[in-house]
Amino acid sequence: MKKTLIAGIGEVVYDILPDSRKLGGGPTDFLHYAGMFGANVSLVSAIGADDLGREVISELNKFKITPVVAVTPYPTGRVLIFKNADVFTAHILENAAWDYIPYTTEAENCIKKADAIYFGTLALRRAYSYNTILDLIDEASNAEYRFFDINLRQNYYSKDLILELLKRANILKINTEELKVLRNLLGLRGSIDDICLNLKNKYNLKYFILNDGAKESKIWGIDNLETNVKNSRVQQHFAYGAGNAFGGAFLGAIMAGKSQQEAHEIANDVAVKICKQLKSNL
Repeated sequence: MKKTLIAGIGEVVYDILPDSRKLGGGPTDFLHYAGMFGANVSLVSAIGADDLGREVISELNKFKITPVVAVTPYPTGRVLIFKNADVFTAHILENAAWDYIPYTTEAENCIKKADAIYFGTLALRRAYSYNTILDLIDEASNAEYRFFDINLRQNYYSKDLILELLKRANILKINTEELKVLRNLLGLRGSIDDICLNLKNKYNLKYFILNDGAKESKIWGIDNLETNVKNSRVQQHFAYGAGNAFGGAFLGAIMAGKSQQEAHEIANDVAVKICKQLKSNL
């Protein structure tokens, strides 16, 4: 039986912490967990011709993520993580390689073969990658799932950008803080549940995923089936990657034939484990 292919498009970065560094970026974290269920996973992005870029390739291979990665004259992406007491802040550096993802035959072939694709807002912050990524998404005619993880970061988003991606998606993942931003941008009214369900139906989404921090998550799925998973209010501190892992685990489980409830519980368990690991390492 042919294995399914899940392709992520967008940023690849190193999170630079005070005493360590970690391969990151929404697509990478997502693909790492989406591949837990046997799917092939590929990352479409760009790196620099530098030591970090070479390290990116090595780490992707270690995580069994196939790199469909162009080498550019720009530096490999970095996110600087600062800690003040127990509060972490992240600063995403500008003019990174993933701001200049080229449209290549290799990337096009990967996306055309994909059974599912993943994308977010961040990697479209500059016109070059914006054009490439939208063109690639539009080539994903064979993709049963088009997963939009909104991932609002710093000031790298706009109403028009969100709407362009929403109309190309059939899954949306968002957290409660991002939903507040979206509600203001789009002038949405009503209860949180009403807004989520209305957006799901308006954009004909297969799944609408709402994460409420350490409290709970809700998913509205096929025929508006609603599942709700509460957790033990694990203190997140700086839970980089937990939300992306949630999304990847959920989609991977769904594509492996799990029910919405099963996939939801698996995704929640993955995110909680990440939060606990991060807490123990502080």
